[in-house]
Amino acid sequence: MTIRINNAGDVPVTGKGTTGDLLVRVHVASSKNFVRQGQNLYHEARIPFHTAILGGRVRVHTLDGEVDVRVPVGTQPGEEMVLRGRGVPSVYGGSNGDLFVKFMTLLPRSVSGSDD
Repeated sequence: MTIRINNAGDVPVTGKGTTGDLLVRVHVASSKNFVRQGQNLYHEARIPFHTAILGGRVRVHTLDGEVDVRVPVGTQPGEEMVLRGRGVPSVYGGSNGDLFVKFMTLLPRSVSGSDD
């Protein structure tokens, strides 16, 4: 992305005339927590099996730090929740994008039964 800042560039060599524009090229590094599409962010939250079934709260990464999110009862693997306004701020002003949280259920490797 390139951002143009009018009249913030170099002065002409002769010293007379108007200043040029400053062009700023922005490169965004990849993140281990988020995938970005425009102003929206996507995050996978791993939740325990019992939290998916019974509901509860989990901590989710955002750009502003971690927040507690309520997991509804009966959440299915791959189900998404939208946190409005928790995405990337607009370069030109206006509202932020959204953060889409996809719940990935952690299944136990083994289940022990009780002997009757």
